Amino acid sequence: MAEEAWHEARLIPTSGINGPEEQERRATSALLAVMSSVREFGRVMTQPLGAPAGHLQTYIEVPFLLGESRVYPDGLIRSSRGSKTCTVRLETVLRRGG
Repeated sequence: MAEEAWHEARLIPTSGINGPEEQERRATSALLAVMSSVREFGRVMTQPLGAPAGHLQTYIEVPFLLGESRVYPDGLIRSSRGSKTCTVRLETVLRRGG
C-alpha cells in the first residue's frame, strides 16, 4: 500500500468518541503524535527496540496485505537516521481502571 494513503498520527484526532474502538484509535493517535513531536519521549520509547536516534514518523491504522487479507495495525512508527530505518507496527489495548 502506498505511503500517501497512510494517516499521520494527530494530537487531537478527528475520529469520534462513541465506542471503545474509537476511543482506542484516539488514544493511539495522541500517543504517537506526542512521540513524534517530543524527541526525547520518542527516543526513550524506541531505543529499546533498537531504532536509530533520528526523525520519527508516526501513522495510525496503516493498511498491509497479509496473504489475501488486508490488516490494519493500530499504529506504525518509523525512525530514520542516515541510511538506517526502523519500522515498527503497533497494537494497542485500551484498559479501563477499576
